Amino acid sequence: MTEEHNNILPFPSISKPAVRVSLWDGPGRPTEETLRARLTADGYQTVKWSSEPATGYPPHAHIYPEVLWLVSGSLTVILLAEKRLLELVAGDRIEIPRGLTHGTMAGADGAVYLLATR
Repeated sequence: MTEEHNNILPFPSISKPAVRVSLWDGPGRPTEETLRARLTADGYQTVKWSSEPATGYPPHAHIYPEVLWLVSGSLTVILLAEKRLLELVAGDRIEIPRGLTHGTMAGADGAVYLLATR
């Protein structure tokens, strides 16, 4: 190797933003008020969203991180880059990093969830 090649710096390792999923572990199913209170205490702004059965949103990305917390029904989150489908049910929460392409599809009973951002 020539001296010229010895001066090349290695490419820095950059961690890939990770999706975080939290499954509900409390007693019974949480209420919308309980979930909203937790998100607000953590500094999030929230809106209630609902999707009719078998409807959803095509793959997209946001310039901000997003939290979806299921109040009722079920929701499949499509993560294209990871080639994964995650099914969430009432009480489950997913944190999606900014810039991560994702889509959603509501289950047979639809889905009601809180969307939260900071």
